[in-house]
Amino acid sequence: MQTKGIISYSWEKGLGQDLYALLRNKYELIEQQRKAGELVLPVEGENSGIYNALNSVDFDDVKVLIIGQDPYPNIEDAHGLAFSKKSGKCPASLKNIFAKIKEETGIENTNANLTHWAQQGVLLLNRALTFTKTESLAKRTKFWAPVVDGIIEKLLNRNTPLVVILWGNQANEIEQFCNTKDNILILRSSHPSNMGNAKNTPIMDGKIPAFTQAKLFGRCNEFLKQNGLKQIDWSTD
Repeated sequence: MQTKGIISYSWEKGLGQDLYALLRNKYELIEQQRKAGELVLPVEGENSGIYNALNSVDFDDVKVLIIGQDPYPNIEDAHGLAFSKKSGKCPASLKNIFAKIKEETGIENTNANLTHWAQQGVLLLNRALTFTKTESLAKRTKFWAPVVDGIIEKLLNRNTPLVVILWGNQANEIEQFCNTKDNILILRSSHPSNMGNAKNTPIMDGKIPAFTQAKLFGRCNEFLKQNGLKQIDWSTD
């Protein structure tokens, strides 16, 4: 994938000059933190970095958007894709996601690295694109909100079918997903974490189903097929 600076050409074009300038500004502020000795995750490298989610799929190729919270809190795991780990043992939330995939599609996964999804058009976007031990999640989410909200807005305004998968209260409270066009399918549920998953109860006054009860990956692929798009292979190996 061709890149120019911090993000690919496709995203620079898709986001527009003003939002691209904001992305650069945020990146430069993070680099200042790093130069001051702060460990900011994910680190920059091959298949890793703050904007790795964007650089793993072209803007025009995004078919599915999955919203996460923030990167894993250690250098071995965080690489810039929501819910995804570079390698190693599967965390609880991802185990529950994989169990849901197996239930709906029959696919059995063990590899916690979700790069294969991204390569097919799944944008795995965290609300906070960085993790630092010295800052709260609320502070980091607020810092990244203009960028993440801008990315979401650009995707929603394309004339392209899109599936949005939202897990948990934080993701489901994003106002941009309240009123969308007919070519956008919103799939909602509680969070796949052990706490959210084990409750097996709806959220937001019963309007949104529990993760274990929701129909997600099968419905996603049905929608893509109905709109003439290639379905996602939800395997990770």
